[in-house]
Amino acid sequence: EHRLPMFDEDFESEQGTPEAVTAFKALMKSHDALLIASPEYNSSFSPLLKNTIDWATRPAEGEKPLECFRGKVAALVSASPGYYGGYRGLQQVRYLLGNIGVVVLPDMFALPKAHEAFNDDGSLKDPKQQESAENIGRALAVFPL
Repeated sequence: EHRLPMFDEDFESEQGTPEAVTAFKALMKSHDALLIASPEYNSSFSPLLKNTIDWATRPAEGEKPLECFRGKVAALVSASPGYYGGYRGLQQVRYLLGNIGVVVLPDMFALPKAHEAFNDDGSLKDPKQQESAENIGRALAVFPL
C-alpha cells in the first residue's frame, strides 16, 4: 500500500516527490494494464483516485510527461449502494484517463446495491452480474497492446 499525500505543487517544489509516489509510479510502469475500481461520491469518482492520478502524472527528472500512463489500457469497475452502481463516476474517470492517453475499454462494470449483491463466498448473487464482472477482467487480459 502506498499512502500518498494530497497533491500540492508547492509541496512538490519544496519537498520533492515523496518516496511513496516514486514507488507507486514504478509499480504502474511495471504493468501493461490497469484495473481501476472506484466508488462514486456525489456523482463523481473518489478524491483518493484523483489524487493518485495527479501524483502519477508528475514527471520525475529525466522522465517524459505522463510516462506512467503511456501505452496503458484500463478497465473500469465500481460498486455502490445506489441505483447506478457508480456508473456516473466511472464516466468521469473514463474522460480523465482518455485525456492523459490511456486506452479505456468500452465496457465498464458498475454494481448497484452492492450491499445486497454478494453471496457469503464473495461471488455475485446475480449470474449475469458475475459474468459481466468476469468479462471485464477477460477483456483487459486479452487486449492487444
